[in-house]
Amino acid sequence: MTWLQPILHLAFGGVFVYAGVQKAWNPMVFLDDVRSFALLPDPYAGMLAMFLPWLEIFAGLAVATGVMRKGGLLVLNACLLLFLAAICIAWVRGTDIRCGCFGGSGGATSNYMELIVRDLGLLALGVFCQFRRAARTR
Repeated sequence: MTWLQPILHLAFGGVFVYAGVQKAWNPMVFLDDVRSFALLPDPYAGMLAMFLPWLEIFAGLAVATGVMRKGGLLVLNACLLLFLAAICIAWVRGTDIRCGCFGGSGGATSNYMELIVRDLGLLALGVFCQFRRAARTR
């Protein structure tokens, strides 16, 4: 089982590094996707669109490399909870969202259940890495 832990950390962190790079590469497309949720007014939506990709990149690198891994896991798990809340709020409101999770959505309306299942799976992996690591250090 000792070989599995680094692979899980690399996979979990790598997902967020990839997602962050895709968003940072084209921030205007990501800004449009953030605006589609109708949760934040400008300029806050713009600030989020500029800040979030870099947070994901640096936190993902922390998890993948082991440098400040505990903090990176905490940040990414908190982000996943916020992403889930935003998706659920949009779903309840009946808002047609474009998820820019992995870069530009291309204008396609997102499927709420797919997004929720994907984020719950990532959250389960992140929580497992967080608590497995905590249990291992005792």
